[in-house]
Amino acid sequence: MTKLGIIGGIGPEATVDYYLSIIKQYQQSMGNQQVLPEITIESINMYHMFALLQDKKYDQVVAYLKTAVDHLEAAGADFAIMCGNTPHIVFEQLQQQTNLPLMSMVETSVAEAQRLGLKRLGLLGTRFTMENDFFVAPFERAGIEIKIPNPDEINFIHEKIVSELENGIVKPETKKQLLAIAERMISANHLDGIILGCTELPLILKPEDFNVETFDITKIHIAAIVKELIK
Repeated sequence: MTKLGIIGGIGPEATVDYYLSIIKQYQQSMGNQQVLPEITIESINMYHMFALLQDKKYDQVVAYLKTAVDHLEAAGADFAIMCGNTPHIVFEQLQQQTNLPLMSMVETSVAEAQRLGLKRLGLLGTRFTMENDFFVAPFERAGIEIKIPNPDEINFIHEKIVSELENGIVKPETKKQLLAIAERMISANHLDGIILGCTELPLILKPEDFNVETFDITKIHIAAIVKELIK
């Protein structure tokens, strides 16, 4: 049986969602409620990683994540994933330094956007995701235009993700403001959809909140993971 390794804690709420969703979808795919996938979770300190990223200490981020990957490999994992989009900023460097295959959330997202024929998307996520090109560039290479919020909106979204959503706190007022940002972006840029580019955003933003495609990268990633598990 193929064994999955998860680098968790990025953040805790997303880790729980990944774990439960993978199990549920695996059982549905197998048509059997009495089977379970083999999973090992290595939970890291998200705030330590964020501090390193803020200071652009990317080599230290890679080293920190590599230790987690090495632990998963030692536990017998056949492939691994990071249940957060932000650490994909060093995905390529990390994969180059590890033996264990890593499944990229960015790659699965681009493939799904191409399948759906989307051409212009708005991106919501952490500051690291919105201001760096590790997520945007692969979409643009695939011919998909990505729009990001303005600087004040970026600061607001990042602060709410880190201080509220990462801790499982969902406030109606925060949702109202996030939706206002998304609706402004949709109207101004004639978007085909909104990318929920942080694994905590589906806690507060739902498909029924939008009249365009809600591009949930967590859901897309999990579907690809389950497909790999049942191969």
